[in-house]
Amino acid sequence: MSERVIIVGAGVGGLAAAIRLRAAGREVTVLERGARPGGKMREVNVGGLAFDAGPSVLTMPQVFDDLFAAAGEKRAEWVRFVPLEPACRHVFADGTVLDLFNDEPAARDGRSGEPWERSAAAVARVIGGESAEQYRRFRRHAAEVYRTVERPFLLRALPRSPLLLPFTHDWRDALGMSRLDSRRSLWRSLEGFFSDERLRVLFARYATYCGSDPFRAPATLSVIPHVELSQGLHAVQGGMYRLTEALVALGQKLGVRLQCGVEAERIELYGRERRVVAVKAGGERIPADVVVVNCDVRSLARRLLLGTRTGARLAQRVEKDPASLSAFVHLVRTRKGATEAGPLLRHHNVFFSADYRREFADLTQAGCPPEDPTVYLCAPPGQDRWFFLTNTPPLPAGPQEEKAAQAYWQEQAHTCRDRIATRLAGHGIDLSQHAAAEASVTPVDFAALFPDSRGSLYGAASDTPLSAFRRPENRVRGVRNLYCVGGSTHPGAGVPMVALSARIVADLILKG
Repeated sequence: MSERVIIVGAGVGGLAAAIRLRAAGREVTVLERGARPGGKMREVNVGGLAFDAGPSVLTMPQVFDDLFAAAGEKRAEWVRFVPLEPACRHVFADGTVLDLFNDEPAARDGRSGEPWERSAAAVARVIGGESAEQYRRFRRHAAEVYRTVERPFLLRALPRSPLLLPFTHDWRDALGMSRLDSRRSLWRSLEGFFSDERLRVLFARYATYCGSDPFRAPATLSVIPHVELSQGLHAVQGGMYRLTEALVALGQKLGVRLQCGVEAERIELYGRERRVVAVKAGGERIPADVVVVNCDVRSLARRLLLGTRTGARLAQRVEKDPASLSAFVHLVRTRKGATEAGPLLRHHNVFFSADYRREFADLTQAGCPPEDPTVYLCAPPGQDRWFFLTNTPPLPAGPQEEKAAQAYWQEQAHTCRDRIATRLAGHGIDLSQHAAAEASVTPVDFAALFPDSRGSLYGAASDTPLSAFRRPENRVRGVRNLYCVGGSTHPGAGVPMVALSARIVADLILKG
């Protein structure tokens, strides 16, 4: 009989792990507490239209090409990714507009050149030639950091300390630690690269991709803009949720069993808690040879392993790490032609705060939504859908504090929406003129959807030089057949990172 794998949670990480393990011959059942799969990659209805209410950015498409190939399929035959040009439009508080583009293998005139030359030319045109050269230097540095982290950090499990790297990884990976640029903050690094504040602010924003503060997060996070631009920013044809549907369909073709509306209640350990023997879910006891958990690691510790020594140890560890940021998401069904009526807009747009340092002081020190937020807007042309996002703190810890937060966010949601409208109005876009229907998603909603997360969207914040090593491991320490997959575990948050965590977990399981 083949090994029985139970996966708790049908987010992208759980679905990707299910595909890899089933393709390798394991018997796989996925249990999902929600009515539909997808986790954070989900849809909601606003004014009769289905909206993506989770991730809106897709990069590293080769990660999904590799996933489908592991099942003997071609990804393009299941779901289509469309490169976006420009990759993103950046609108600064002073009215400056700068587009950055996906990298190309060669300059358009046919001569050999750096792949980021189109973006460098845009920087030169908008900000100046000196800034363009600084951009080139930054991209070369970020590319070097990416080459350093790709193999040891993105494709393999990490030990709990960098001192153990020589024993678990190739010696070249251990030596590469000196090139990670982790001893200074991302902001300090950007001060060294860019003389123009606008470019510092632009690239500091990428720390929020993992819910972190650029004034604290290590400069290693410069890999994020490099990955996005070098491997291309894409839309999913039909919306991001089509990727979830494609993963579900592929899993079902392979024979993965998906059960929605079934909540896992407890993981049963045996033999001095050294192995999992079953999952209790929906009033049933389901025997398991391997369990993969695709939820916030805090929920694994507090709920699924409640009352065990393993759960207590894990809870003690994860509670020490600061929670990453949450978000206020505002969804607007626009009137016909609204996208065309706003010639400033592209598919992805960022409207920056006038005081970036103050914005993060509000978020991480005052613990409140920023008074002057940076606003992200996804406005796919011709789709009558505007997706807004601003960063917020996670909910306070503790049940009493979370209860108080519910009343707080009933009022605060209106304020956050008005701040978005004010930001747009400053650039000539009247939100009320274009809105036909609106809905909001607050940290309270995220906390309800993802138990024990406090509304935090990215697990622990990456705010220290050793954040990568502090992230919970993919294999739960002390239990030989219990694994974690998803954005709160290694290698990190974001759609491709979650899919890579599934690859790492599958490799660990298949190697035994």
